[in-house]
Amino acid sequence: MQTLKISDLKLGDVVELYEGPFATAVVKQIKDGLVWFYRPYGTHADFTCTSGVICYIGLEEFSRSVTDTSTVKVWHRAEHLK
Repeated sequence: MQTLKISDLKLGDVVELYEGPFATAVVKQIKDGLVWFYRPYGTHADFTCTSGVICYIGLEEFSRSVTDTSTVKVWHRAEHLK
């Protein structure tokens, strides 16, 4: 794992944005001074009225401003994507 400036990220890079669970995301787009990330999630709720488990799965998308001072930990560099 390496630490990079957010301005040095490339499409497809897998990053850890902060310490803790659910912090891993993938760089989706870099445009207009923003880096867009996405991360899938899965959770469930056990409702007694249904006598079963209802699963929730989805995709969260969010952005961060491109600055030279912000850094992120990079788990995997996507060298094959341009």
